[in-house]
Amino acid sequence: MSQKKEATLTPKNSLSLTEILRIANKNSLDVFKAKRKFGVYYWQNRSFKSSLLPKINFEARPFTFNRSLVERYDSEKNIDVFRQQQNLNSFANISIRQNIRATGASIFLNSSFNRLKNSGDIDSESYNATPVRIGIIQPLMAFNRFKWQHKTAPLEFQKAKKAFIYELQTINLKTVDLFFNWALASKKLMIAKENKKSAEKLFKIGKRRYKLGAIERNDVLNLELDVYNSKTNLTQNKQALEKAEASLKLFLRDALPNNAIPELPELISNIQINVIEASDLANKNNPEVINLKLKKIEALRDLDKAVKDNRFDLSLSASYGLNQQANTFRDAYGNLLDQQIVSVNFSIPILDWGERKGKIKTAKMNKEVVDIELQQNEDQFKQNIKQKVINFNIQKELVAGSLKTSEIARESYEITEKRFLSGSLSLLNLTSSRKAWQLATERYIQSLLSYWKLYYQVQQLTLYDFINKKSIEQDFDEIIDK
Repeated sequence: MSQKKEATLTPKNSLSLTEILRIANKNSLDVFKAKRKFGVYYWQNRSFKSSLLPKINFEARPFTFNRSLVERYDSEKNIDVFRQQQNLNSFANISIRQNIRATGASIFLNSSFNRLKNSGDIDSESYNATPVRIGIIQPLMAFNRFKWQHKTAPLEFQKAKKAFIYELQTINLKTVDLFFNWALASKKLMIAKENKKSAEKLFKIGKRRYKLGAIERNDVLNLELDVYNSKTNLTQNKQALEKAEASLKLFLRDALPNNAIPELPELISNIQINVIEASDLANKNNPEVINLKLKKIEALRDLDKAVKDNRFDLSLSASYGLNQQANTFRDAYGNLLDQQIVSVNFSIPILDWGERKGKIKTAKMNKEVVDIELQQNEDQFKQNIKQKVINFNIQKELVAGSLKTSEIARESYEITEKRFLSGSLSLLNLTSSRKAWQLATERYIQSLLSYWKLYYQVQQLTLYDFINKKSIEQDFDEIIDK
C-alpha cells in the first residue's frame, strides 16, 4: 500500500502528519473561528424559520398622564381658544400576526382596551374596547420578499455547512505546509550533523595522508574549511528547525509535544482519482457551486424587485372586528358593534421622465452581467478541479522518482567517500557527490509536500475523503452546543 521506507525503527516521540492534522483540528484558533462563523449562519437560519411562524406581541401603556394647554374651538364665540386639559390614559393591545409566503400577505388578529379619564372643569371616564379584530394586508403586483427568502435561506444554510467543512480543509492545507517545513528543517539538521561528522573524520584522515605525502596541502586546507563550514551550517539549520517548530507550536497552541520528531507520511500508492468522479463530487459538495446557484437566484430576485418596485402600487387591506365604547368597563364589553374596514390603495406614475424605466433597464443589464460572471466562474471552477486531479495523479510518479533519485544519490555518495579515502577520487568529486545527495533528499521532501498538498486541495474541492472513500461530514448540532 505504501512507498517503501528505510529500515529504521520509528522513535516513540515521532509524530505523523495524520496526528498533527488531528491536533490542529482540535486546538487551532482557526477551527474556533470557523465554528463561530458557522454559528452566525446557523442563527440566521433559525431566525428565518422563526419568521415563518406566527408572532404574538403585547403592547401596553398602563399610565400616561397629560396636563397641558390645548387649542379648542369655542362654538359660542366661533373662535379657537386655549384651554387647560388634564387626563390619564391607559392602553393595552395583544396581537397575533402571520406572514403568508405564497402571496406576501400578512394576517393579523388583535384585541385592545383603552381607558381615558379626564379631570378639570368636567370629570369624565370612558372606555373603548375591541375584544377581537381580524384582518389581512395583501400587496398586489408587489415584490414578495417572503417567496424569495424561502428560496435563498435554505441554500445559504446549506452553503454555510459546506463552507465550514471547506474551511477545515483550508486548515489541513495550512497544517501540511507547517508540518513539511518542520520535517524539511529536521531532515536538513540531520544531514548537517552527518556532514559535520563526516567532515571531521575526513579532515583527520586528510592530515594523516598529508604527512605521508599522499595529498597536497591545498586539499588539507579545503578539508579543514569543510569542518568550519559544516559547523556553521549545523548552527543555521538548528535555528531553522527552532523557527519551524515555533511556527507549528503557535498554530497548534503549544499542543506539540517537546522533543517531537516529524515522521514523513507515506504515499498512498493505490489512489488514482478519476476526473469525472471528482467533478461530480465537487458539483455535489463544494460550497462555491452552491454559491453560484445562490447568486443566480439573487440576480433573478433583484430583477424582480426592480421591476415590481418601479411599476404601479396596488394593495388591499380588510379587517372585521367587534368594538364598543362606554362610561364603564362592563358596558364597554357589552352590546358590541361591528367594526368593518376595507381599503384599496392604488398609485401609478403619470409622468416620471423615464426614471422607472431606467431603473428596470439597469436591473436587467446588471443581471446579464452577473450571468456572464457566473458562467466564467463556473468554467474556471471546473477547469481548476480537473487540473488539480491531473496534477495529483502525476505527482505520485514524481515522488517515486524523487525517492529513487535520493536513494541513488546517497549510495553514490557513500561509494564516492570510500573511493576518496582510497585515494582514487579528488576532494572535488566528494564535495559534488555530497551536494547532489543533499539536494536530492530535499527535492524528495518537497515532492512529498506537493503530493499531500494536492491531495488535500482535491479533498477540499470535493469535500470527499478518497483515502476512506466517504464524504466528509460534521455533527453541526455538536458544534453549536460547544
